[in-house]
Amino acid sequence: MAHVQKYTRAATGQLCQHYERKQNETGQYVKFGNQDIDLSKTQLNYNLAPARGSQIEFIQERLKQVRCLNRKDVNVMCSWVITKPKEVSLDREREFFENAYEFLAKRYGEENIISAYVHKDETTPHMHFAFVPV
Repeated sequence: MAHVQKYTRAATGQLCQHYERKQNETGQYVKFGNQDIDLSKTQLNYNLAPARGSQIEFIQERLKQVRCLNRKDVNVMCSWVITKPKEVSLDREREFFENAYEFLAKRYGEENIISAYVHKDETTPHMHFAFVPV
């Protein structure tokens, strides 16, 4: 139901694009190797975190504020994947993800949250809660 992973600076670009479901130059969503993404449902995805513009720019700015070491092995982002349990009904799904977001925001600090994208276009709805580990 929940899993956390740590990432170095080198991994953040592609991960942030995956969370946002970036479009390529022809307007098509990029699947990033995940063939289970149903692109007809991508517009149902949403972000519970405050709008911050570019996720990468937010990470860079936050790292300057906390004086992060500029080394390749330093983890600059962590990401929880919270999967909706089967027993949570469709009409309570958003409430489930909002409660999970509130819990994690209190734990890690709102000022450290990069994004909290809920993906409804994959097999099981889930949220990617990304934050700067401060």
